Amino acid sequence: MQDNQVQNSSNTADTKLPEGVFPPMKGYTNQELATAACQSVDKVFKENNIDPTLARESLFDLFNHLTAAYQANDVDYQISTWYQKPYNDPSARTESVKAMAKEFNALTIRAAGDALIKSPLGNMSRDFQRSYLQSAGLGVQNLIETLNKPGT
Repeated sequence: MQDNQVQNSSNTADTKLPEGVFPPMKGYTNQELATAACQSVDKVFKENNIDPTLARESLFDLFNHLTAAYQANDVDYQISTWYQKPYNDPSARTESVKAMAKEFNALTIRAAGDALIKSPLGNMSRDFQRSYLQSAGLGVQNLIETLNKPGT
């Protein structure tokens, strides 16, 4: 599991972490989580023929909103710590991953909602907005749930 840890991360290089807290893992940093959400939302944009310039600007704004929300909640540290801490029962790790995937899905939806409110896309239909928010949340949830796949 230690192989997934981010090496020489600017966030962790000079920081002494409290006992039991693990540094972010490669593939699960705040930026990588935001990227997963944005990739999922980009598919919604393409399905709805959103203007490419508007889509690009909206994805940039979404990425910034998500990264800020994740940093404010130390999401990358939480994922790493919840995943790497010792469990008496191996199935408890699987359940922990599922729980945090759902929790960070919800956090992503809230942050994406904040981005959407300030965007011209906020004037789109409810169905579009729902797809936008759900896809952002599921993009992050699906990435986190890959921790339950063998070999992770």
